[in-house]
Amino acid sequence: MNNFKAKVLESAQAAPGIFKIKFSAPALAAGAKPGRFLEVLCTGPNAPFLRRPFGIHDVEGGAVYFIFKKTGRGTELLSNLKPGDFIDVTAPLGNGFEIQKTKEHLLAAGGMGAAPLLLLARRIKESGQTCKIFLAARAGAEIICADEFKKYGEVFISAEDGAKGEKCMIDAPLERALKEAKNAALYACGSVGMLRCVAGLGAKYKVNTQVSLEEKMACGMGVCQGCPVEVKNKDTKYKMVCKDGPVFNAEDIVW
Repeated sequence: MNNFKAKVLESAQAAPGIFKIKFSAPALAAGAKPGRFLEVLCTGPNAPFLRRPFGIHDVEGGAVYFIFKKTGRGTELLSNLKPGDFIDVTAPLGNGFEIQKTKEHLLAAGGMGAAPLLLLARRIKESGQTCKIFLAARAGAEIICADEFKKYGEVFISAEDGAKGEKCMIDAPLERALKEAKNAALYACGSVGMLRCVAGLGAKYKVNTQVSLEEKMACGMGVCQGCPVEVKNKDTKYKMVCKDGPVFNAEDIVW
């Protein structure tokens, strides 16, 4: 884990209310592991005290991407960044996904949960394998990164409002794939409700399932004890999402 100043190379709106930042960080890009995250200090008038955590979205050469939804003052300030600006970054933090030695890889994303899965899809492709990606959201307008994911595998889209893809929740297309899968691994990121559903499907079909938990964080290193998750562990009832996660084996979580 390092703290450093990084130059913003690109800043763009990826979708309504959703922004993507590309910054220079050769060392971080070289060793970036899918599922790990970074924290960015927000600066400007009335900036929040706490850093904002974002999953490592993708890498390109010596550059790193993160993507976020503008939801408050901190992300509003970050959305105003311009190429040439500098940001204060702490990274890499947490643990990441472990790519399993299986024939099939299924990636399930709920809304902004797609953010850390793009790098995972890239790494799976770089290892000579392919994956199936399931993107879901309440509204079709909230589906992100579909075109980017198509570079790495077959993409299945579902939205509860039917505006894009299949009109359903993520469990329907995902379960169809799990029924047909042979020797598969499942990776997911999204809301707790969505991950609970995915974890249940993984258990039902006896598939190794890793989940990246979305949680509000403060220090990002487990010191403040502000992001606990209850786990099935005889030695400790809780683990910290930032330090021990954000990626966990689904079977270890008390849902």
